[in-house]
Amino acid sequence: MPDAMDQKLDELLRYPDAGAPNDDLFVVDVMRQVAKERRTRKIILFLFGSIGAIFGLFGAILLSDSISHTLTETVSAMTWVQIPLLVAGAAAFYTWVMNDDLQLGN
Repeated sequence: MPDAMDQKLDELLRYPDAGAPNDDLFVVDVMRQVAKERRTRKIILFLFGSIGAIFGLFGAILLSDSISHTLTETVSAMTWVQIPLLVAGAAAFYTWVMNDDLQLGN
């Protein structure tokens, strides 16, 4: 894949073979082609990001009933009290084991 990108970049930056290159036209042409490639990249990212978001929403809808059942009936109120305690304990243990100093702002 990097070879294809290098070849594409070389193709974009190559001077035309016919005659002496006109610097201004060459630069404008290269910038136009770069802008076209950026637009193509943005379109592809938007398209696949939208498809991923649709599948994510669909999955969330399918799982919403089982998640709500889990949160309301399976997990007790005491568990909701213990979760922040466990998170704080894990953070303190990690800081102690990794010997990290917490950076506090001035």
